Amino acid sequence: MAGAFPRVVRCYDEVAADAERLGGKGAQLLALTRAGLPVPPWFCLTTDVGRDASGGGELTAGDAERVLEAFDDLFGPDVLVSVRSSAPGEDSARDSFAGQLRSFLFVPRARLLARVADCLASAKSEGVRAYRRARGLDAAPPPTAVVVQRMVDSRVAGVLFTANPRSGARDEAVVTAGLGLGEGVVEDRVEADTWTLALTDGSVRERCVRRKTRRVVRDPDAVDGTREEEVPEVEGVLPALSDELLARLCAFGRRCAELFGAPQDVEWALDGVGELYLLQSRPITTLDREQIFDNSNIVESYPGLVSPLSFSFARRGYAITFRESSRRAGVPEEVLARNEHVFRNLLALLRGRVYLNVLHWYRLFLFVPGFEDVLPAWERALGLPVRHVQRGEGARFADKARVVWSAFRRFEGLERNVAAFLRDFEALCAEFAERDLDALGAHELFELHEELCRRFLAPYAVSLANDFFTQQLYDRLGRLIEDYRLGDADELRNALLCGEAGVESVEPVRSALRLAERIRADEVLRDLFVSDASPSELWARLEGEAPGDFLEALEEHLRRYGDRMLHELKLETPPVEEDPSLLVASLRNYLRGGQTVATLEERERAIREAAEERVEAGLRGSPLRRRTFRWVLERTRRGVRLRENLRLCRSRSAGMARKIFRALGRRLAAQGLFEAPEDVFWLTVEELEGQLRGTAVDGDARRLVAARRAEWEEYARTPAPPARVVLQGAVGANALAPAAPELADAEGVLRGQGCAPGRVRARARVVLDPRQADLRLQGEVLVARSTDPGWVYLMVAAGALVVERGSLLSHTAIIGRELGVPTVVAVEGATSRIRDGQWVEVDGAAGTVTLLEDEG
Repeated sequence: MAGAFPRVVRCYDEVAADAERLGGKGAQLLALTRAGLPVPPWFCLTTDVGRDASGGGELTAGDAERVLEAFDDLFGPDVLVSVRSSAPGEDSARDSFAGQLRSFLFVPRARLLARVADCLASAKSEGVRAYRRARGLDAAPPPTAVVVQRMVDSRVAGVLFTANPRSGARDEAVVTAGLGLGEGVVEDRVEADTWTLALTDGSVRERCVRRKTRRVVRDPDAVDGTREEEVPEVEGVLPALSDELLARLCAFGRRCAELFGAPQDVEWALDGVGELYLLQSRPITTLDREQIFDNSNIVESYPGLVSPLSFSFARRGYAITFRESSRRAGVPEEVLARNEHVFRNLLALLRGRVYLNVLHWYRLFLFVPGFEDVLPAWERALGLPVRHVQRGEGARFADKARVVWSAFRRFEGLERNVAAFLRDFEALCAEFAERDLDALGAHELFELHEELCRRFLAPYAVSLANDFFTQQLYDRLGRLIEDYRLGDADELRNALLCGEAGVESVEPVRSALRLAERIRADEVLRDLFVSDASPSELWARLEGEAPGDFLEALEEHLRRYGDRMLHELKLETPPVEEDPSLLVASLRNYLRGGQTVATLEERERAIREAAEERVEAGLRGSPLRRRTFRWVLERTRRGVRLRENLRLCRSRSAGMARKIFRALGRRLAAQGLFEAPEDVFWLTVEELEGQLRGTAVDGDARRLVAARRAEWEEYARTPAPPARVVLQGAVGANALAPAAPELADAEGVLRGQGCAPGRVRARARVVLDPRQADLRLQGEVLVARSTDPGWVYLMVAAGALVVERGSLLSHTAIIGRELGVPTVVAVEGATSRIRDGQWVEVDGAAGTVTLLEDEG
C-alpha cells in the first residue's frame, strides 16, 4: 500500500524519523545519516517486526526474508555487522536503558537471524522490566526495533560528550578513547585516555594520557565474539588520538548537538585507515556532577544489606582513619580541613548496600604530591577497572622529594609501628574484657563507644600505611617476575605468597582444626557431632556431655577468635554464642573431610617450595637479581602478613562495638524507647546520640525503626544494584537499575582473576547463605557472591574457591593462597551461571572456571 511505513528501513529510505517505529537509536541514526555525518551503512527492523516476533524473538518467515534482502542490498556476503536493540524511549533524554538490552558484534550473515532473535528476547528480560518499574514506566516493555550496522573494526574507539558531564560546563567537550573496540571503553575493561576540549574549536584544555596495556579486538576463533589482547609497550605509551583528530571529532560533536538541539553523548570509532565514524548519538541524560560508586572490594567487608547503625559506624571509622593517615603522610592541616567532605563521604549506602565513593578515593591520592603515579597498583589491588582522575600539571620537585623522604621513613619504621599498635590494642582489649556492660547506664555505654573510637580509629591508620606499601610491593613483585622471565606473573606470585607463617587470619582455622582433632579422638564428642542434632541443640548439650578439657579449649577458641565470624563487621550479626551454626558446621565438615593442621601446612608448604625452586632456577647465575627479587619478595610477604593481622584487630574492635551497642539496645528497650533490644540497629550512631543527648530531630524512635525496617524489607525483595554504579546529580534523584545477568562464553568458560594456583575438577556447591542449617563441604568447589573473613572456616573444607567479587589482595585471595586452595575471584555472575551440584574445573593459575557436563 502506497505510503505504508516499511517493516525494514534502510539508511537511505525516505521515511520519517519515527522513534516509535525505529526506536530511539534508529531514529537518531536516520537523522545523523541525513545530516551527512559519517555513519556506517545500516538498516533497522521496525517495532512492527518486533511485535510480530515470537516470545523467543524468532521472526516470521516474511520478516526473516526482508532482513536478509536488506543485508544483501547494503552489504557484501562476507561483511560483518553489529546487531543492537533500538527500543522506544531508549537513548532518550530521560531514560538511557544503558546495559539493559543486548548487543552483538562481528555477526556474519549466517548468524544474523539468530542474533536478531536474541536481541528481541532481551527486551523482555526481567532486568528491563525492573529498570522500567524503577523509572516509573509501564513494566510491560513495548515492542523493540533492532539496528543492523556495518561493523567498524576500530583501531581506536570511545565516547565524546559535547558538554562536560562531570562539571556540567556547556562550553567544554570531553573525549574518552581506548585502543581497539569501543566496548572495552564502555565496559571499563581497558585503560582510556581522556581530554577536555574547548567545544568551540576543539583545542585541548586538559589531557590525561595513560599507559594502555589491554585492548578489545575481534576474536578470530569465535563466530561473533571478542577478546582482550596485550598492547605493545611502544604503542601503549602514545596518545590514542592526535590533537588534529580530536579537533575533527569535536567538530562532528558540535554538529550532532546542533542537529538534536541538546548536548550529546556520541559513540565513535576510528578504523585502520584513519576514517572517523559516528556509531550513535544520544542526549546526555543529565548535566550535573558525575558520581561513581563501586563495591568490588568493600563487599568483602560489608556483604549484602547493612543496617543503618553499621553503615554510620563504618562511615565515621573510615573518615577518622583516613584523615589521620593523610595527616601522617604530610598533607597540610588546611588541606585536610578544606576537604573534610571527602573524608566524610568515602563510603556510600545505595539501597541498603555499602559502596566506595570512587572519585573521593582518587582525591585522597591527589592530596599527596606525586601520588598519582602509584594509582595503577592501588586500582589493581582493589579490583577497580578504570581511573577516573586526571593528572595535574605536576607537583614541585621539592614537594615530591619531601613526600618520598617521608614515605621512606614510614616504610623503614613500619614493622616497629605495627608492633606498637598491636601492644596498645591488646591493652585496650584487656581493659574492655574487665568491664561489666550490663552494669553501665545508657550514657556510659555510648561514652564507652566513643572511647573505643578514640583509642582505635586514628591509631589504626598504621594499617593504611602497610596497605599502601604492600600494594606497591605486590605490583613490583609481579613486574620482576615478568622482567626476569620467571613465568606467569600472577601464578608464580600467588604461589610464592602461600604458607606464610604468622598470618593471624588463618589461626582461627588452625584452632578449629585442633578442636576437630580432639573431637575425632573422643568417642563421646565424635558421636555428638555426627548425630542429627541441630547446631543449637548440639551447642546446648556440650555443656553437660563434653569433657572439661574440650570445653576449656572451646572457651579459649571463642575468647581469641569469637569475633571472627560471618559478616563480622556488621554490628547486627549475632555473636557465636547466639548463633553457633557456622562453627558447628565447620567442625562437622572437618570431621568428614579429615583435615588436620598437619595436612593444611603440608599442602601450603609444597606449593611454596615448588615456586621457590622455580625462582632459584631462573635466577641462577644472577646474584644481583636474586638479591633484588628476594628483598621485594620478603617485604611483600611481610606486608601481606601484617595486613591480615591488622584486619583481625579490626574484627575484634567490631566485636567490642557489637557488645556495646547490644547492651545499649537492652538498656533502651528496658526504658521503653525501643520495643526490642535489636531495634538499636535501625538507627544511625548520630540518631542514637540524639535520643540520648536531646538533639534528635525525629523524637519518635519507634516510628523511625518501623519505617527503616519496612524500607530494608523492600530492598531485600528487589534485585541489588550492579557492582559499579555511575550517577549524575543528586544520588537520591536517580533510579538504580538492577545488575544485568551474566552469560558464559560460547565454550562454557567463566573467567576471573586467578589468585591461588592449582587445578581441581569437582562438583560445585553454590552457597548464597553460609548460615544455612546443614552446610556440608567435603572437597566441592565453593561458589559464592563474596566472602568475608568468617568464611575461612568453610574455605578449608573446599576443593577450590570461586567468588564473584574480590581482587588479588582481597581477603579471599590471601586466605586461598594460605590454605593452598585453588582460587579464582572476580568471576561475574558465578552464583547464577553455575548450578549447584554441577561439575566444574577450576584453574587457579589461569583464572578460569570451565562448566562441564554431568560426570555421573
